[in-house]
Amino acid sequence: MKPVICFIDDSGFEHDLVKYEIAPSAPDLEFVQAYTFAEAKDLLAAKIPSLFLLDLWGQDKDVVDPYLTPMDELKKRTADFPTIAQVYGELDNFQGDINNEFLKRLFTIVDCWRKLFEDACDRIGQNSKYGLFNLRQARFYYPQIPAVFYTRKSLINDAVAMFKAGADGLFIKPTGYNDDETRRLTRAYAPRLLSDLSKIMSPNF
Repeated sequence: MKPVICFIDDSGFEHDLVKYEIAPSAPDLEFVQAYTFAEAKDLLAAKIPSLFLLDLWGQDKDVVDPYLTPMDELKKRTADFPTIAQVYGELDNFQGDINNEFLKRLFTIVDCWRKLFEDACDRIGQNSKYGLFNLRQARFYYPQIPAVFYTRKSLINDAVAMFKAGADGLFIKPTGYNDDETRRLTRAYAPRLLSDLSKIMSPNF
């Protein structure tokens, strides 16, 4: 029997990427794909997976009235963000570790956008509860089977939460400027991803 990778994700597009761009690079593996852990458990039936490949972010059903952040609000908030000019302002005259000072200034811009992204996600109702729930379920029903996250939108705080919850690894989904580019990047990344996953997969199956 082929080793089984159980992929759980709430996005049809991500399922297409696994089915058409990743799985063809692994004819020696079987992929079981599901949108929820309950569905995955039914599809697995008597099969024991060698690894769970989990999406992290999903829609939080407890968020009442999710909505998109209005454009005017985003424009207003971003207008107050630090600028590139501020990053370089008087930098040549800085006394001390100029490289570290440059990176600190540049990170203030990154951090503002990170917080903006997190706020927008909160309003939409997208967060990591989906993936962390699936991880807990995997640990409960298949305690000996490794589980890793495969995510696109996660941030550093999510990574901390993942590893505190006992994830066995974290992999970043390739992201292109449009869906076709994302497909191409995913296909190119597939051999490396599968090689890394094979090192984590349970050796008992």
